[in-house]
Amino acid sequence: QVLCFGKLLMAASGPRVLGLPQQEPDGTTEVDAEHDDDEDFVGSGRRKRHPSVLQDGICVYLARVLRILFCSHCMSVLLLAMPLAIWSRSSNWADEWTFVLSLLALCPLAERISFVTEDVAKYTSDGLGGLLNATFGNVTELIVSIFALKAGLVRVVQISMLGSILSNCLLVLGCAFLVGGLKHKEQSFNREAASTNCGLLVLAVTALAVPTLLAQSHADPVRSAELAAASVLPLAGNFSSVEPPHVSGDLHLSRFIAAVLLLLYVVLIYFQLVTHSHLFEGDDDDDDPPVLGLCGGIVLLGVITVAIAVLSEFIVDAIEGAAENLGVPVLFIGTILLPIVGNAAEHAAAIIFGYRDKMEIALGIAIGSSVQIGVFVIPLCVALGWAMGQPMDLNFHEFEVWTCLLTTLVVTATIQDGKANWLKGVALCCAYLCIAAGYWYHDEPIDLS
Repeated sequence: QVLCFGKLLMAASGPRVLGLPQQEPDGTTEVDAEHDDDEDFVGSGRRKRHPSVLQDGICVYLARVLRILFCSHCMSVLLLAMPLAIWSRSSNWADEWTFVLSLLALCPLAERISFVTEDVAKYTSDGLGGLLNATFGNVTELIVSIFALKAGLVRVVQISMLGSILSNCLLVLGCAFLVGGLKHKEQSFNREAASTNCGLLVLAVTALAVPTLLAQSHADPVRSAELAAASVLPLAGNFSSVEPPHVSGDLHLSRFIAAVLLLLYVVLIYFQLVTHSHLFEGDDDDDDPPVLGLCGGIVLLGVITVAIAVLSEFIVDAIEGAAENLGVPVLFIGTILLPIVGNAAEHAAAIIFGYRDKMEIALGIAIGSSVQIGVFVIPLCVALGWAMGQPMDLNFHEFEVWTCLLTTLVVTATIQDGKANWLKGVALCCAYLCIAAGYWYHDEPIDLS
């Protein structure tokens, strides 16, 4: 009994309780006295340990952080557009100038938030790392949507959310397949995990399409004539007319579906991080050690998020004037341009991981981000609109719903074999170009409110 108790104690506390070197799965050991300043693994999965980022001193650390944030990427030069955007807004320049400058400044911020998230994800498992990348990759879209809802631009929120799903599934994943396929003849990934994500995506898009189908059924000419005739019949009581039941029914249905999808999102997190975390783990890799540290990375995520919020407010305020002055359809701006800029984080991260032959993480970012938009961001926008008194519903209109449904089916068929190559990447990118052209010529009358 004493021996069994001792083994249980060692299993719970590890060899460190006796002051002995700890043996890793690969046979290597580490002495606790030599690694008191190490930063440990966060989350479930394999243990990861990295040397302290402050081992060379705080001054060296700050200089390295500034160099990485502002001088290590070619897109960093676009950060110069941020003070110009602020100047344009304060000086009352034309809306197109404020819109374009803010959009340009948003690109490097979205890319840098991807880098910082990837650095923080080095302290986690592959599954949690992909979840972090997908979550913070959607920060830009969520912030833009909040400001658009505040301004009453419900239609902008709807089309930008669907545009993010299209961009992630086709453009981001296609570029990851293309870049990875140019270096590796064929890449493989966990087919079961990819199928799970795709199934959830199809389910989410189908649920989001229900209010649109309901609205279209009420738009039947015969049914509309019956409702119009019934609305003028005198009724007993205090009512003088009949309000068509679908006027408020669509909104109530949208809120109910949003609640169900938010519950599904909670279940998804539990599935991905607790019960089936092994499905989202990749092979051991040779990542470079983190340069920002866990606490430093979290602080930088907050700073970049604030900067994104400022630019998002500029974009929302100037989008209508910019569309009119530039002659670009509002649908194209909201569905194509805004999601491309907002998905710069996912785009950069997925390409990097595809090039490094880590397709589990690339798929977790591209498809996982689309799933998060479908089961979390869009339902959250419905809830926020409800709280703000805005009629944010899930009636996305026919063309938008059909393009989204077809996109999910194409992606599901593309990854069902668990293999990736450059030809699949080219096919996905071409599909995105065709859909983008459709939104350019889509002449639907737009009421942004």
